[in-house]
Amino acid sequence: MSRIAPLAEPWPAWFADAMTRVMPPGVAPLALFRALATSERAWDKFSSGSLIDKGPLPLRAREIVIDRTTARCGCSYEWGIHIALFAERAGLTAAQVEDTAADSIDPSLWSDDERALLVTVDALIDRKLLGTSEFDGLRSHFSHAQILEIVQLVGFYHGVALICGALDLPPEPGMPILPSKGV
Repeated sequence: MSRIAPLAEPWPAWFADAMTRVMPPGVAPLALFRALATSERAWDKFSSGSLIDKGPLPLRAREIVIDRTTARCGCSYEWGIHIALFAERAGLTAAQVEDTAADSIDPSLWSDDERALLVTVDALIDRKLLGTSEFDGLRSHFSHAQILEIVQLVGFYHGVALICGALDLPPEPGMPILPSKGV
Protein backbone atom coordinates (compact mmCIF):
# COMPACT_ATOMS: atom_id res chain seq x y z
CA MET A 1 0.00 0.00 0.00
CA SER A 2 1.21 3.48 -0.84
CA ARG A 3 2.45 5.69 2.00
CA ILE A 4 -0.15 8.23 0.91
CA ALA A 5 -3.52 6.58 0.43
CA PRO A 6 -4.58 7.07 -3.19
CA LEU A 7 -7.70 9.05 -3.96
CA ALA A 8 -10.82 6.90 -3.87
CA GLU A 9 -14.01 7.15 -5.87
CA PRO A 10 -16.06 9.15 -6.38
CA TRP A 11 -13.42 11.22 -8.21
CA PRO A 12 -13.56 14.99 -8.04
CA ALA A 13 -14.70 16.41 -11.41
CA TRP A 14 -11.23 17.82 -12.25
CA PHE A 15 -9.62 14.40 -11.75
CA ALA A 16 -12.32 12.48 -13.60
CA ASP A 17 -11.88 14.89 -16.52
CA ALA A 18 -8.09 14.44 -16.45
CA MET A 19 -8.43 10.67 -16.46
CA THR A 20 -10.60 10.73 -19.59
CA ARG A 21 -7.63 12.35 -21.34
CA VAL A 22 -4.83 10.10 -20.05
CA MET A 23 -6.33 6.66 -19.37
CA PRO A 24 -7.78 4.27 -21.94
CA PRO A 25 -11.58 3.85 -21.68
CA GLY A 26 -12.54 1.38 -18.98
CA VAL A 27 -9.09 1.33 -17.38
CA ALA A 28 -8.93 2.49 -13.77
CA PRO A 29 -6.58 5.37 -12.94
CA LEU A 30 -3.11 4.28 -11.87
CA ALA A 31 -2.22 4.34 -8.17
CA LEU A 32 0.47 6.93 -8.94
CA PHE A 33 -2.12 9.26 -10.47
CA ARG A 34 -4.56 8.69 -7.60
CA ALA A 35 -1.88 9.31 -4.96
CA LEU A 36 -0.80 12.55 -6.62
CA ALA A 37 -4.44 13.58 -6.99
CA THR A 38 -4.84 13.72 -3.20
CA SER A 39 -3.38 17.20 -3.77
CA GLU A 40 -4.86 19.02 -6.76
CA ARG A 41 -1.75 21.21 -6.89
CA ALA A 42 0.57 18.17 -6.95
CA TRP A 43 -1.50 16.65 -9.77
CA ASP A 44 -1.49 19.92 -11.74
CA LYS A 45 2.29 20.28 -11.45
CA PHE A 46 2.87 16.63 -12.36
CA SER A 47 0.50 16.56 -15.31
CA SER A 48 1.66 19.88 -16.74
CA GLY A 49 5.23 18.58 -16.97
CA SER A 50 4.51 14.97 -17.79
CA LEU A 51 5.19 14.91 -21.52
CA ILE A 52 2.30 12.45 -21.93
CA ASP A 53 1.17 14.13 -25.10
CA LYS A 54 2.44 13.14 -28.54
CA GLY A 55 5.81 14.82 -28.87
CA PRO A 56 8.47 14.97 -31.58
CA LEU A 57 9.85 11.48 -30.91
CA PRO A 58 8.49 8.28 -32.42
CA LEU A 59 6.87 5.95 -29.87
CA ARG A 60 9.77 3.48 -30.04
CA ALA A 61 12.44 6.08 -29.23
CA ARG A 62 10.29 7.56 -26.49
CA GLU A 63 9.74 4.17 -24.85
CA ILE A 64 13.41 3.22 -25.05
CA VAL A 65 14.25 6.40 -23.15
CA ILE A 66 11.50 5.89 -20.56
CA ASP A 67 12.23 2.17 -20.07
CA ARG A 68 15.96 2.67 -19.61
CA THR A 69 15.47 5.69 -17.34
CA THR A 70 12.98 3.97 -15.05
CA ALA A 71 15.09 0.79 -14.96
CA ARG A 72 18.29 2.70 -14.17
CA CYS A 73 16.43 4.51 -11.39
CA GLY A 74 15.18 1.19 -10.01
CA CYS A 75 11.54 2.16 -10.51
CA SER A 76 9.84 -1.18 -11.05
CA TYR A 77 6.40 0.47 -10.82
CA GLU A 78 6.82 2.77 -13.83
CA TRP A 79 9.06 0.39 -15.80
CA GLY A 80 6.38 -2.31 -15.50
CA ILE A 81 3.61 -0.01 -16.66
CA HIS A 82 5.54 1.07 -19.74
CA ILE A 83 6.64 -2.46 -20.58
CA ALA A 84 3.09 -3.80 -20.24
CA LEU A 85 1.34 -1.00 -22.10
CA PHE A 86 3.84 0.17 -24.71
CA ALA A 87 6.70 -2.30 -25.36
CA GLU A 88 4.79 -4.36 -27.90
CA ARG A 89 3.33 -1.29 -29.62
CA ALA A 90 6.85 0.17 -29.78
CA GLY A 91 8.13 -3.03 -31.40
CA LEU A 92 10.53 -3.93 -28.59
CA THR A 93 11.59 -7.57 -28.55
CA ALA A 94 11.73 -9.59 -25.34
CA ALA A 95 15.54 -9.38 -25.46
CA GLN A 96 15.39 -5.59 -25.83
CA VAL A 97 12.93 -5.26 -22.96
CA GLU A 98 15.26 -7.31 -20.77
CA ASP A 99 18.23 -5.26 -21.96
CA THR A 100 16.62 -1.99 -20.84
CA ALA A 101 17.05 -3.31 -17.29
CA ALA A 102 20.56 -4.75 -17.73
CA ASP A 103 23.60 -3.33 -15.97
CA SER A 104 25.03 -2.49 -19.39
CA ILE A 105 23.30 -2.72 -22.73
CA ASP A 106 24.05 -5.26 -25.44
CA PRO A 107 24.87 -3.00 -28.41
CA SER A 108 24.02 -5.76 -30.89
CA LEU A 109 20.33 -5.50 -29.95
CA TRP A 110 19.98 -1.86 -30.95
CA SER A 111 20.32 0.35 -34.02
CA ASP A 112 22.78 3.27 -34.02
CA ASP A 113 20.12 5.83 -33.09
CA GLU A 114 18.78 3.60 -30.32
CA ARG A 115 22.28 3.11 -28.89
CA ALA A 116 22.62 6.90 -28.84
CA LEU A 117 19.41 7.09 -26.78
CA LEU A 118 20.61 4.46 -24.32
CA VAL A 119 24.06 6.05 -23.96
CA THR A 120 22.34 9.38 -23.33
CA VAL A 121 20.15 7.96 -20.57
CA ASP A 122 23.10 6.26 -18.90
CA ALA A 123 25.26 9.41 -19.07
CA LEU A 124 22.50 11.60 -17.64
CA ILE A 125 21.70 9.16 -14.85
CA ASP A 126 25.37 8.48 -14.01
CA ARG A 127 26.95 11.91 -14.48
CA LYS A 128 24.04 14.35 -14.91
CA LEU A 129 25.63 15.64 -18.12
CA LEU A 130 26.43 14.69 -21.70
CA GLY A 131 29.95 14.77 -23.05
CA THR A 132 30.63 16.17 -26.49
CA SER A 133 30.76 12.76 -28.16
CA GLU A 134 27.49 11.72 -26.49
CA PHE A 135 25.77 14.91 -27.59
CA ASP A 136 27.19 14.58 -31.10
CA GLY A 137 25.83 11.02 -31.17
CA LEU A 138 22.37 12.36 -30.45
CA ARG A 139 22.74 15.21 -32.92
CA SER A 140 23.62 12.79 -35.72
CA HIS A 141 20.21 11.08 -35.36
CA PHE A 142 17.83 13.56 -33.78
CA SER A 143 16.67 17.14 -34.30
CA HIS A 144 17.12 19.82 -31.65
CA ALA A 145 13.45 19.48 -30.67
CA GLN A 146 13.88 15.73 -30.30
CA ILE A 147 17.07 16.13 -28.25
CA LEU A 148 15.29 18.48 -25.86
CA GLU A 149 12.44 15.97 -25.58
CA ILE A 150 14.90 13.14 -24.84
CA VAL A 151 16.60 15.09 -22.07
CA GLN A 152 13.25 16.20 -20.63
CA LEU A 153 11.98 12.60 -20.66
CA VAL A 154 15.02 11.44 -18.69
CA GLY A 155 14.53 14.24 -16.18
CA PHE A 156 10.79 13.73 -15.86
CA TYR A 157 10.94 9.97 -15.43
CA HIS A 158 13.79 10.31 -12.95
CA GLY A 159 11.35 12.46 -10.99
CA VAL A 160 8.59 9.87 -11.40
CA ALA A 161 10.98 7.28 -9.97
CA LEU A 162 11.61 9.52 -6.96
CA ILE A 163 7.86 9.94 -6.38
CA CYS A 164 7.21 6.20 -6.69
CA GLY A 165 10.08 5.42 -4.34
CA ALA A 166 9.02 8.01 -1.78
CA LEU A 167 5.44 6.73 -1.81
CA ASP A 168 6.60 3.08 -1.89
CA LEU A 169 4.07 2.31 -4.62
CA PRO A 170 3.58 -1.40 -5.16
CA PRO A 171 3.40 -2.58 -8.78
CA GLU A 172 0.02 -2.28 -10.47
CA PRO A 173 -1.79 -5.64 -10.57
CA GLY A 174 -0.59 -7.81 -13.44
CA MET A 175 2.30 -5.53 -14.40
CA PRO A 176 5.82 -6.90 -14.83
CA ILE A 177 8.53 -5.96 -12.36
CA LEU A 178 12.20 -5.25 -12.94
CA PRO A 179 14.31 -8.37 -13.19
CA SER A 180 16.35 -8.95 -10.02
CA LYS A 181 19.56 -8.53 -12.04
CA GLY A 182 18.42 -5.01 -13.04
CA VAL A 183 20.39 -1.87 -12.37
